[in-house]
Amino acid sequence: MYKVVIVEDEPWTLLGISKTFKWDEMGFEVIAQTTRAQEAINIILERNPDVVFTDIRMPYISGIELMKTIRDEDRDVEFIIISGYAEFEYAQKAITLGAFEYLLKPIDRNVADTVLIKLKECLDNKRKRDYVNLDVDTVYMNEYEENRIYNENFVNLLNYINENYKEKLQLKDLADMFYLNANYCCHLFKNIIGSTFSEYLTSKRMEKACKLLKYTTLSIAEVAVKVGYDDYYYFNKVFKRQFSCTPLQYRQDWL
Repeated sequence: MYKVVIVEDEPWTLLGISKTFKWDEMGFEVIAQTTRAQEAINIILERNPDVVFTDIRMPYISGIELMKTIRDEDRDVEFIIISGYAEFEYAQKAITLGAFEYLLKPIDRNVADTVLIKLKECLDNKRKRDYVNLDVDTVYMNEYEENRIYNENFVNLLNYINENYKEKLQLKDLADMFYLNANYCCHLFKNIIGSTFSEYLTSKRMEKACKLLKYTTLSIAEVAVKVGYDDYYYFNKVFKRQFSCTPLQYRQDWL
């Protein structure tokens, strides 16, 4: 059985997480649950779990800080980051520190099952490597390691969108550009960002449009072109759907 520690500052959410996953059935044992991050750090360093499920926003010590502390101690622990917020900055930090997965609350049971299956495969492969005493660099890259690279490439893809939102972007083209599977990209958008690719691109364009309407004297048509819409009327429609007012009304309310 692989040992699991769960860290969540809200007791009722902690209980919900513990009941969502099929621990025993999948080969895992929850050895500790705590609502305090500092206590979690002590438990992890003392009991050496295989996996830590941690909330990202907690008082005093965040899930990211907890993860960094354990990484600095050079402990071989896999982290599942759980968040109620689809925030790119948090996801990027978690991925940079090598998080195995980033999940949004509430956690769907099917997603929970998929995560444990992937996690068990990762830990089984890790155990086999230890058993045969092979240097990790000589071992064939397993699915878990590929997923980690995929996640890093996904961050690069998001950065590209953030800088090139006004271009005619297609998910398949971006996936190819960053060596990602398009279907897996959809999964990452849903589980890390909390939206589809199209919704994310639109939100970036609307965010920029609002700034241009507030701080420039560009016409509405010029603003539309600046954020990637050649069709003024379509831009007007998308903007109204997003903010329940037209771009002109938005500008007038701001002035």
